Amino acid sequence: MTAFMATGAGSASAAGAPAASSKSATPGAVASPTVSGPVTGGTHGFPFTSSAVDLRSHGYAEREYFFSGTAHTFTSDQPLSGDGRWQVRKGSPAPYKSRMVVRAPIDPKKFNGTVVVEWLNVTAGRDIDVDWNYGHNQLLRDGFAYVGVTAQIVGLNALTAWDPERYGSLTSPSDDYSYDIFSQAGQALRSTGPGSPLRGLRARHLLADGESQSAGRMTTYVNAVAPSAKVYDGYLIHSNGAAGAALSGTLRPPAPTFLRTDLPRPVLNFETETDVLGHLPARQPDDRFHRLWEVAGTAHVDDDILVFMGYQGHRQTPQSVDPACTSQRNTAPQSYVFDTAFAALRNWVVSGKLPPTAPRMQINAEGTDVARDGFGNGLGGIRLPQLEVPTATLSGVGNTAADASPISAFCRLFGKTVPFDAATLAKLYPTHSAYMRAFTAATRKLVAQGFLLPADERAFLFDAEQAPVPAPAG
Repeated sequence: MTAFMATGAGSASAAGAPAASSKSATPGAVASPTVSGPVTGGTHGFPFTSSAVDLRSHGYAEREYFFSGTAHTFTSDQPLSGDGRWQVRKGSPAPYKSRMVVRAPIDPKKFNGTVVVEWLNVTAGRDIDVDWNYGHNQLLRDGFAYVGVTAQIVGLNALTAWDPERYGSLTSPSDDYSYDIFSQAGQALRSTGPGSPLRGLRARHLLADGESQSAGRMTTYVNAVAPSAKVYDGYLIHSNGAAGAALSGTLRPPAPTFLRTDLPRPVLNFETETDVLGHLPARQPDDRFHRLWEVAGTAHVDDDILVFMGYQGHRQTPQSVDPACTSQRNTAPQSYVFDTAFAALRNWVVSGKLPPTAPRMQINAEGTDVARDGFGNGLGGIRLPQLEVPTATLSGVGNTAADASPISAFCRLFGKTVPFDAATLAKLYPTHSAYMRAFTAATRKLVAQGFLLPADERAFLFDAEQAPVPAPAG
């Protein structure tokens, strides 16, 4: 295992004339941590959150690194305002040691120069690389590097419990230090020196990313830390609520917490249907540095991702039993639009090309749910062909636990799918060809709008070709 002190290298400008939003980040006031690795050994002999994808077949390798140093808290002399324009200062220092999991192309020629750095989610009591799971297809086929960062106490404690031999030296005083730890992880990735976590790959652009609980931390990071840290070039905030996370101690932002509008870095805010009502008070207009995408019919956690994440037997899953829910879990393919989000944010940062503006989801008159059509599907938002040419009701809400197990408590986030009966399918689509014509038109519309990548268009159409529509007789 080697160790080195990371040095901030800054990010190189893209070819051409980039917009102001793609201006290279500079090290600012962020300390450079000491990095050691690749980490080996331990009871299990592999990293926690190791990829379920066969990375070698894609020309990628996975390695784990530890990074350590002195982190600071952040505080404010004034209450945190709803507009996100906070004036903060560094608080107390303390030593820490954490880890990052790096997935990167083996051949430098395949690297597109962009690193997605995910704030690993700890809602389930352990690190989960949620957005790698949602967007890995796009990351792998377009040559991104990916880094998952353990920034919070819950994640560190779970690592130590899972493999004390490997992770017993990791430590942090509290989550008050998590924002600076996340900055220092990015700073380490700026290094091109010997022993760099990217092993000689030059990171031209860093994209910070977080989902759900981590999206709340990311909201606070953007408002409080990003203006001075200047480590990350763009931000993907996935499924956040109406308020950011605590900055330190009892210093919490109000609800709603809007994203500050004076940060010259692109921010793409991605909301599933599950999250629209919770985020609604914090909706804000799009501008040259902010986009909000609300995707109709999608769930905070959908069936595809549950299967991929290993709730059905992956070696790192504490529970191998499938969650017991009262309804079939949501099957809307959120991941395809999330692929587009990664691509759109990178294009925005690298070339200054603005992502498309998305329509907002409609809300019912009582403000208690999204507005729905006669099939129970949500209205407005980004429209998947599965909603425009429906074969089921796809909702982001309405599921509940069918037993008392801890994992089933998450059913409320899984949304639900209610397939149409045979008579309804036959009335809507007398032949499979009729169904395919309508589905193909809806898919091509989504591509033309800029919310679906051509590579995923082919996957959509392949799946539709296999669908039993209309239902077989008998």
